[in-house]
Amino acid sequence: MIILGLNHGEINSSAALYKDGKILAGAPEERFNRNKRSKDFPAKAVQYCLDFAGIGFGDVDYVAQAWNPGAGWMKFNPLVSATRIKREDYFYSVPDHLYNLAGRSPKDWVRMDFPEGGNLPPIYYIQHHRTHAANAFFLSPFEEAAFLTADWRGEFECMTMGKGSGNTLETFSSQLFPHSLGMFYGTFTELLGYRPDSDEWKVMALSAYDIDCEDLAAKIRGTVKLCDSGLFELDQSYYKGAVYNQPKFYTHKLVNLLGGREGVPHAEPDEWYIRVAKAMQKVSEEIATHSLRHLHSVTGSKNVVLSGGFYMNSVYNGKLLDQTPFENCYVSYAPADLGNSMGAALYLAHCLKGQDRDYSFNSSFIGPEYTDDQIRQALERRKIRHTELADPCADIARLITSGEVVAHFNGRMEFGERALGNRSILGDPRDAGIKDKINSIIKYREGYRPFAPAVPFDRAPEYFEVGEGYECHFMEKVVQVRAEFREKLPGITHVDGSGRLQTVKREHNPRFHDLIVETGKLSGFPMVLNTSFNINGEPIVQSPDDALNTFFNSGLTHLVLGKYLVTKD
Repeated sequence: MIILGLNHGEINSSAALYKDGKILAGAPEERFNRNKRSKDFPAKAVQYCLDFAGIGFGDVDYVAQAWNPGAGWMKFNPLVSATRIKREDYFYSVPDHLYNLAGRSPKDWVRMDFPEGGNLPPIYYIQHHRTHAANAFFLSPFEEAAFLTADWRGEFECMTMGKGSGNTLETFSSQLFPHSLGMFYGTFTELLGYRPDSDEWKVMALSAYDIDCEDLAAKIRGTVKLCDSGLFELDQSYYKGAVYNQPKFYTHKLVNLLGGREGVPHAEPDEWYIRVAKAMQKVSEEIATHSLRHLHSVTGSKNVVLSGGFYMNSVYNGKLLDQTPFENCYVSYAPADLGNSMGAALYLAHCLKGQDRDYSFNSSFIGPEYTDDQIRQALERRKIRHTELADPCADIARLITSGEVVAHFNGRMEFGERALGNRSILGDPRDAGIKDKINSIIKYREGYRPFAPAVPFDRAPEYFEVGEGYECHFMEKVVQVRAEFREKLPGITHVDGSGRLQTVKREHNPRFHDLIVETGKLSGFPMVLNTSFNINGEPIVQSPDDALNTFFNSGLTHLVLGKYLVTKD
């Protein structure tokens, strides 16, 4: 069975190809059209998936789209179905009228069929949060697990709770808009002068500073009601993200509650910014923990899987097992909307078609790959001087440990929003000035935002406060650096002593693993600083030409493409 999954029309459109239990290929459209967080139809990503599998569109059995317009049939929509009578609206308006006669009971998906010979397979439009749940559960290693999804909103849902078992998903309860954890976080992101649904990372980074915020946390807590059902309600006199025809997601009442002040875009954050960020992060964690504790009481499962944009919050992900009764937690490499192309395909395959699952490790390296010959041809076509490396891992390690910043392009591109070694910028975590150096030559990020450490899987407990066997393969959790190493590893240690950990197994990525080991032989620390290979505001590089363009448009001096080194004079 071959299924093409789509996330179209949402932030960061993408495509993924499923075949017989596994996601074979997938990519965001932004990597091809170079328009960050693109909503365009993922035509280039679709073509990549088909080319990778060596098939044509006629070989696809089903298409699965991660949004269900049929959810709108819960209530008659006169603006479309009665007033705006256009033939192109019949797909929606005719069922909408008929539901008035048949009784309204829209389901989690709608199927559209086409005549034989019409060149289109059946298309399934699947509820947004079902695709989030499928992304979380079917990519996880668990045979059974509780699931919780949380984001800004799907069709009407903002959070769902349920349980997965085998190839089934059962949803117990749903949080409906406007009571949204994603909107809650986005509201304070905007209040602080940042872009909501974009700059939440910055607020999360600010929340790490050691400062008293309990008075503000108490005030914010007073705008939220925690319900016995595990759900919650936001006092709409403070939040107006549901009011689409008015600017700003917050009211003057929220501004006055927090000191009568609003953040200024691009301003240097002072104590007020930090206190608000920390207080909001604290309350958002309390809301999520409240829901997860209830979910555990209902399911009794020791495993939990999480998805939706809120669970890009690596700070909370790292604390979750300490704050809830769950023993094991899985967050995929693409829990936000980007990953719903995979989720749609997986939901269709397992929940609707009964396909057996493949429990082997689901790698994020499912994007395009370029051979050394293709890389060499790109270099020669552009007449760029280059050196062939006899031992790339050892040579890169020597550059890193001598204080150089190295752009690294190798193997299949990562699918998610975090580079995990194949489209990365690497540095020495021992260097106290490495973060400022990287920011000054390419990333141009705020100085208070940390960079991540990558370490061999089996060595992580030596340097981080985690137990033996701790897995964090997708940089999805923040953990504490062991106290004795914080001053020795200032390049990756945040102000609160934490690091957004990436554990690397050799069987997952031999080249990146060996590169880290070689670095450790020279530095004494088997670890590198790892951040995504892109200029701030641009997508992560996809092709050799993208890598070269970014390299020459930045202050980088060393670029490794496969086995080739390019160095600026």
